[in-house]
Amino acid sequence: MSNNAKKEVIVKQDVDSSPEPPAELSSDDSKNKNVPGDSKTPSLPGGKVSSRLNDLRLRWPGSWQDGSRKSAFQPYKPTTVLTNLQRGNIPTETPIPEQTDVGFHHRAGQGEITELDIQQESDVDVLDSSGLSALMWASAYGQVPTVQLLLRHKASVDRQGKEGETALLYAAAGGHSDVVRILLTEGANVNHADDVGNTALMYAAYGDHPHCTNELLLRGADLTLFNLNGDSAYGLTVQKGSSLAQAVIENFLLTLLS
Repeated sequence: MSNNAKKEVIVKQDVDSSPEPPAELSSDDSKNKNVPGDSKTPSLPGGKVSSRLNDLRLRWPGSWQDGSRKSAFQPYKPTTVLTNLQRGNIPTETPIPEQTDVGFHHRAGQGEITELDIQQESDVDVLDSSGLSALMWASAYGQVPTVQLLLRHKASVDRQGKEGETALLYAAAGGHSDVVRILLTEGANVNHADDVGNTALMYAAYGDHPHCTNELLLRGADLTLFNLNGDSAYGLTVQKGSSLAQAVIENFLLTLLS
């Protein structure tokens, strides 16, 4: 790629990174690596602007998922039974599971809502206490059947949360390329930015989700956009060392130049 092409999509970065060769990938980026996130269980969306500018992390819905991987494929905290057996600390009584919130939105994130559940709600786009819809929850955790069910019931694909987050931003940040594709097919705004200027492409690029990055680029995601911190999607791949997403963007640019 020429120097001129790079200058169009990247802010000056002083980063020493050596991209690793791409590993074998599944079609869903969330299966390939942990989604970026805090080591502790994340709180609900609504974080400080400065934090989101620095690390581009959407604070994930819910408090019941494994904080190390915000994904539909590992939504619950791992059991301690195996660890106890390995250590010889075999419990004398059957442990009582902790009570969990099984409301409409949590069940959407778990992929467990039904037609009846939706019909019992006053509105398919009813928001939880943090201003998030069931579609946002399902998209964040990659629940494809639930996303499709909600969309069939006319869920608003571009409904925004308190900080401008949408279902597409959550799906891209989580590496759920199938959900990204569905949302875009249903008319989601590919270049929508949250309140600090982060687009779905930026979240996918930062999280090193190559399939999501590719899907967004093919659907018209704008590489020339910058967030309020002056970061472009390509610049974020360099800054973060997201070698897989970086390669996708570079190949896309080379295709445009050829």
